[in-house]
Amino acid sequence: MRGRFTGILLVAGLALTGCMATGTSSKGDAARGGLVERPEATVFASLAERQVDRRQAMYPRLVELRDGRIVLSVMTASGDGVTDMARFYESADGGRTFRMLSEILDPAAAGGRGSCCGSLLELPRRLGAQPGGTLLWAGTAGMKNRAPGRRPGLRVWRSVDGGRRWSYLSSCALAAEGTSWDRGLWEPELAIDGLGRLVCYYSDETRPGHDQVIVEAASADGGATWGPGRVIVAPGRHDRPGMPVVRRLPDGTYFMVYEVCGPSASCRVYHRRSTDGWTWGDPAGRGTPARTADGHELYHAPTLTWAPGGGPRGTILLIGGIVRDAEGRLVRAASGATVFVNTADGEGSWREAPAPVRVPFPARPEHSDLVCANYSSSLLVMGDGRGLLEAATKRDDDGTCRAYIAASSWAPAPSAPKTG
Repeated sequence: MRGRFTGILLVAGLALTGCMATGTSSKGDAARGGLVERPEATVFASLAERQVDRRQAMYPRLVELRDGRIVLSVMTASGDGVTDMARFYESADGGRTFRMLSEILDPAAAGGRGSCCGSLLELPRRLGAQPGGTLLWAGTAGMKNRAPGRRPGLRVWRSVDGGRRWSYLSSCALAAEGTSWDRGLWEPELAIDGLGRLVCYYSDETRPGHDQVIVEAASADGGATWGPGRVIVAPGRHDRPGMPVVRRLPDGTYFMVYEVCGPSASCRVYHRRSTDGWTWGDPAGRGTPARTADGHELYHAPTLTWAPGGGPRGTILLIGGIVRDAEGRLVRAASGATVFVNTADGEGSWREAPAPVRVPFPARPEHSDLVCANYSSSLLVMGDGRGLLEAATKRDDDGTCRAYIAASSWAPAPSAPKTG
């Protein structure tokens, strides 16, 4: 990830209709580390774009739980300072309406230390002492600043009651005491690998010899304890791979997307495959860019999901912050309005489809645009697999970054032939 949103201010807003649950809670993301059976398919209906509420929101995540509820999480601030808390909303009507569910206000993020970059996972089965259906949330505590007591860590929280109350479980990574104020740990992503272990993938600025790398750590007991971090993406010295998102495909393989920032990569989106969710090939390689037949590519903050249909292997749906053409020029009409689609497990060319939420970009996006507009949007497949719910963020006229949500159908189509 490039510069973090360390100075984002919270603007007081209107409360969402509904009551907040007692305690702290977390649920989440369209990411699962395994396939979870749902009670029954929900009939899909398109939903017009709408604002979730007037509060500040960053880094949205969606997940459909085993009980059929949809949970949305966002990062926000408890006062007029840096983002330092997670807020959760629930929908019991297929995403038509959301009400506030709970919050996590991590003491490790208090005192101006800040937090960001949340990830959500519902356990499909018992892992260690965590029963199936346990909700896990992981996020950064300790952003780039000089706040007293700041020590970067990726802290994991758990909920056993559907996200209504939360308790701290563990840290999947913790920086050394005395870590420089401008180095950190970022963007944890939780999944379950082929050995049935809970894995935390994350971005690490603290490793010697690299500006940033992507690391994975595994837990054999459901997140109570964690093994050492293992570097899995580390190209050039000044490359900055980050923001990993992982999905398990129906054939049991794993698909990871991430950005590579730095002077030579400009936050282009790449992907790679794994047979087991743990072994990802040569860390020194950048991976494969997601590219359409006419040379369009995604840049910044990618996320993805998988949908049935479109071909015998289903469809990977990928979204990123902006779209650039083969010459690196901003494709303004497509940026913030496009999902990349591939029906060959990520091989060959991708095609473009309209995104449910439309996020406008200026002709020359600045840093403040890139860390809010369409920043790490979340996709959730709905109904019979032909509906797509998206949560995305936009900066409103008053300067506040807020969450928007919409759902639309998408038309599966055969993947384009392989190129090159």
